[in-house]
Amino acid sequence: PTMSENNEYWRFYHWGPILILSLTLFTTCTTIHMNSMWWPLSQGLGSWVNFGLIWIHVFAILYNFVVTLMVGPGLVPRKWQPKKPQDTKFLQYCQRCEGFKPPRSHHCRRCDRCVIKMDHHCPWVNNCVGWANQASFLYFLMFFLSGSVQGVFITTAALVRGLGKRYLISNNMEHLATVDLTRVSCTACIVTMGIYLGMGFAGIKLLSMQIKLIFSNKTEIERWIIKKANYRRDMLSVKKIKPFVYPYDLGWQVNYLEVFLPSGDGFSWPVLPGCNQYTLTMEQLEQKKEKRARTHSFRCTRPATGYCFPIISQGIWVCMTLPCNDDPRIVLKPGDLVLVTRAHQFWMYGERVVSEDEMVGRKKRSGPIRGWFPRGCVQIIMDEDSDAEENNERELAGG
Repeated sequence: PTMSENNEYWRFYHWGPILILSLTLFTTCTTIHMNSMWWPLSQGLGSWVNFGLIWIHVFAILYNFVVTLMVGPGLVPRKWQPKKPQDTKFLQYCQRCEGFKPPRSHHCRRCDRCVIKMDHHCPWVNNCVGWANQASFLYFLMFFLSGSVQGVFITTAALVRGLGKRYLISNNMEHLATVDLTRVSCTACIVTMGIYLGMGFAGIKLLSMQIKLIFSNKTEIERWIIKKANYRRDMLSVKKIKPFVYPYDLGWQVNYLEVFLPSGDGFSWPVLPGCNQYTLTMEQLEQKKEKRARTHSFRCTRPATGYCFPIISQGIWVCMTLPCNDDPRIVLKPGDLVLVTRAHQFWMYGERVVSEDEMVGRKKRSGPIRGWFPRGCVQIIMDEDSDAEENNERELAGG
């Protein structure tokens, strides 16, 4: 077992949770300090309600944050097999976990495990969002957004009253001139307002995306699979293919209950009439099959370090044209075979073919087998029909 399987507390030691907890502490302290001057508890029931809402937001944010991080999305057991051996032909095999992926499950390269109903890996909680923690993640976003609204209102009102203190006193409104601003408190108030606004807008975006996915019973990954399914039917395929029907959208009420009151085990799911448990996985297999048909074989001739900025081994121009994504970089050794599916001017994306020695465990190599690497480290494998291969390489260069 890995450290993550034995102890989930290690997930707190990451820039995402550390930043979230630090910002929450800073904004909470600033908000309470400014609120104590702007609307002190001595001013009646309304001030107590306002003060109570601050702490409700803080505890709700922290509770759902910790639940999302600690509970996790639910992991597929290593070396998982379906109950019926004949069903393996409908499923994808995960080499890293040495088992099959149940329907709606995907391998997360950051967690290095297959995740049940994986939506995405969230760096802010340093964990995936999926079957077991999607509801708590949504609650976290909701309370974070509502807390940001309350916080920006309090800090803005306190800042305005503090800046207008002289005006209030000169116009016989001393009872409102209760906010004493210093350089430190004024700076902290402005920074807190910026944090609330920035995180609030980000929360709106994330919350709207999650609500849309939940009410259609999709994940972010499945939304992309559906797009590719429609594309291959509309644009790529010459043969007539039966229209793809997404099997899990059972209506918004059932979809809602499936997330917030789950009753299944994460391995089998209720589906629409005419569909089965493997409708989606069979579409994935067909997409993988077409993808493999479009791959091109390359042989590594120069070592690829796997560094994000290989300036020493590859030069400045390669580093100036880095792929704009967070996909991993793979390590290659001379002689490695790579199946390439995407190519830029100085970079390629592909999968290193695992050798037989690696499969039996004699020569285990660490790191991902799928990702980006510098184009200058490989050469296309030429066969007798060299002209056709050269045309393929030109097509890749144009992609």
